[in-house]
Amino acid sequence: MDRIGPTLRRLGLAAAWIVIALFISAGAAGLVVGMDHVPGTAARAELTSDADAAATAALDDAQTQLEALSEDVQALGVQARGALASLSGQELDTVQEAVDHGALLVAGISDRSRAIRQELLRIPGVSGPGSELTTSADVRSRHAAMLEALEVTESLDDAWADLTTGSLAAARLSRLLADHDQTMGDALLQGRDGHYEEAIAKIDEAAGILGQADTMRIQLANTVDVSTLTEWIRRNKNYEDALRGLYHAVDEAGGRQTETVRDAIAAEKKARKQLPPDARGLIVIMSEIGRGGLNGAVITIEEARARLADALEQSAPASPAPAP
Repeated sequence: MDRIGPTLRRLGLAAAWIVIALFISAGAAGLVVGMDHVPGTAARAELTSDADAAATAALDDAQTQLEALSEDVQALGVQARGALASLSGQELDTVQEAVDHGALLVAGISDRSRAIRQELLRIPGVSGPGSELTTSADVRSRHAAMLEALEVTESLDDAWADLTTGSLAAARLSRLLADHDQTMGDALLQGRDGHYEEAIAKIDEAAGILGQADTMRIQLANTVDVSTLTEWIRRNKNYEDALRGLYHAVDEAGGRQTETVRDAIAAEKKARKQLPPDARGLIVIMSEIGRGGLNGAVITIEEARARLADALEQSAPASPAPAP
């Protein structure tokens, strides 16, 4: 009996320790489960429901504003493509109208984008340290997608500036070249009637116009291929020099067929053969300038439109789950 007592006591202590260990294990398991169900997860949605509801209302309003912004970007793309098409068709007044309308759209897009960004940044609990404890992952993801959507509009100012520069430069250059041809035509008429001094004055006037075009060529050379324009200017300048030389020679000869006059006639004939036969060269020049500024701007705007549409799709509110 003396040995049975201690044995029973040891068995009792062992059983007590087993019970204590089981309680500790159960408590630890409960702690792990509790830690797994933190705010911002689907398992504890009730902990972020109030903040989610407030943020969602603000995000819905921002979504509406983003959709309007997307429509403005689409309208800007229409104006850009219209400017490019009008420039190819030498409809310079239409080009100017498209550029002016597009400038208003770009200004509106910048203002709207800035206002939307400010509204998004004012929504509490959706970004920054600790936001995962305040709002759900879906709300935070939607907020981030909207901010990303606004980033695609930042390049539109520069794109439209390039388009404006290219289109206006092309329009001005087109007018200069047309004015040059008209002035040279007037010089030929004066020379045909024997008014050589007046004809030479017209040639000098045309040379000044061609000099302005050459200045623009130098400026455009940094951004577009001006090889055709360079050749066009070179050939027209050669013809100016040859025609001026002819009129000087004829005027000094007093109508006599001297060797100087015959050489001048040959030089004028050779230079005239080098001139473009029609306006196709001018169209090529305009197209080259367009490729440098207009096409690049159109592509940038179209890319922004597509990226904005994708971002809007990502930021759209999730459809409610069907009732069981």
